[in-house]
Amino acid sequence: MACPDTVTTKNLTGKFRLNKSLSGNPDETLKLQGVSYLKRTAIANFSLTLEPNQYFDDAGLEHIDVKQTLSGGFKAPADILVLDNEDYPRDDDLFGPLFGKACRTKVDELDIDFLKEDWTEDTVEDGLIYVTVRSETEKTKRDWVIRLVWGFTIKDGERRFARRYKFTTKERPEPIYLKLYYDYLE
Repeated sequence: MACPDTVTTKNLTGKFRLNKSLSGNPDETLKLQGVSYLKRTAIANFSLTLEPNQYFDDAGLEHIDVKQTLSGGFKAPADILVLDNEDYPRDDDLFGPLFGKACRTKVDELDIDFLKEDWTEDTVEDGLIYVTVRSETEKTKRDWVIRLVWGFTIKDGERRFARRYKFTTKERPEPIYLKLYYDYLE
């Protein structure tokens, strides 16, 4: 179902299910992040639903907490974002120790062309949610970085929530670029 115009990067509410037929396959990225074959197979066979909760705290900082659920009611690790562009350490159930930071940014401020493409007018005006996640190499023995943007786009004639990323690692000479599209549920 198409996402209503009232849901924007400044009013990120609702439920969104990953549309696997429109999205790229994240398996290679997950493998390079150290996710086991068994977990990657489960991820490939389940549907992922996101439920973002966007708010401002008493200090005026913007937050987005995203509950993630796999079909069958299985919980996936939640995304807890503070949009202050500060690094936060986290021990993620899927990826292990990592650092993440998030901020709101204008499309034209991005330095990766792939992340700038095809956003709706409201996303360009309000800004993208820009997230950088990197492995805590000393603990994981892995060295990867993912630069991810969230916003809204038109895909197959419908307005959709979308995430795009550029993934880099020393284990692979070329980056991986991926687009993920979501169906609006409510």
